[in-house]
Amino acid sequence: MRRLLTYAGCTAFLTLLCWYSADCADAVRAAIELCLRSAVPSLFPFFAASSLAVSCGMAQSLGNLLSPLTRRIFHLPGCGAAALVLGFLGGYPAGACMAAELWRSGACSQSEAEALLSVCNNTGPAFLIGMCGGGLFHSLRAGLFLYAVHICSALLAAVLFRPKACPPTVHKQTQSEDIPFFRCLTQSVLSAGRSCLMVSAFILFFSIILCLLRLTGLLPALCRAAAPLFSPLGLSESGTLALLTGCAELTQGLAGITGAAGTTAARLTAVSFLCAFGGASVLFQSAAAAEGLRISRCIRGKCLHACLAALLCILLLRLLPCPV
Repeated sequence: MRRLLTYAGCTAFLTLLCWYSADCADAVRAAIELCLRSAVPSLFPFFAASSLAVSCGMAQSLGNLLSPLTRRIFHLPGCGAAALVLGFLGGYPAGACMAAELWRSGACSQSEAEALLSVCNNTGPAFLIGMCGGGLFHSLRAGLFLYAVHICSALLAAVLFRPKACPPTVHKQTQSEDIPFFRCLTQSVLSAGRSCLMVSAFILFFSIILCLLRLTGLLPALCRAAAPLFSPLGLSESGTLALLTGCAELTQGLAGITGAAGTTAARLTAVSFLCAFGGASVLFQSAAAAEGLRISRCIRGKCLHACLAALLCILLLRLLPCPV
């Protein structure tokens, strides 16, 4: 039965691609422009830096230094501190890439890497402060507020979602110090290039999916059904549409959270939720970047992070002056 459903889904997808080929081509062109202007320039340096940090041994050295703190608070291997920091600075899926690199290098076990994957895959300051704060709300304070909420909710999720125990296991040490720096650098650059192609491919694919959902009327119908649920929170129908779109592809959803999407508090909360969750596109990017690791724990962690980010945003907006 599952195979028949898969075949039916593939047939329907191919039929829609043929029927709406021109519209899908326009969606791909727009997504390529987004990748070239935003995704690749912002992610490539951090992909290269994360791979280089692991291959040259810097992540392991940082892990040895922070191991007692990381193990005691988050029940994670010490080297996970480097992935957490990179996740907050580089944006998704840079943290996921580093978690997988640590596992492949032998710095942590598979179960530890999967636990790390669920909490280190976060957005970065350039995206939240620049694009969300400056672009959506025209306010640096709003961007700083959203980034602070993002970090606090991610750390809280890491504590709540941590493994029951983190025994002081000792993993094999890599021989990264014996690898010439030139070789480490070339491998890191090639790895970063492959990661950028992977991220861009998923952005293109989900742009096509969203295009077909709009053209077939499925996304507007879902929006009309969900709008009454979100209207008490201050979101308009266009804001609900942006929220649902962002759950599939983040950047397109955020683009729809304009002034007409709802009240300022509702828009801030929606952005906080979407940036914490990342959308299906980011989850698939993370799964591809962390090939070999189970992604189910990461999905649960991102759902918890998104809920905490929304709740924390609502609470702070009630206690503090609105940053916009």
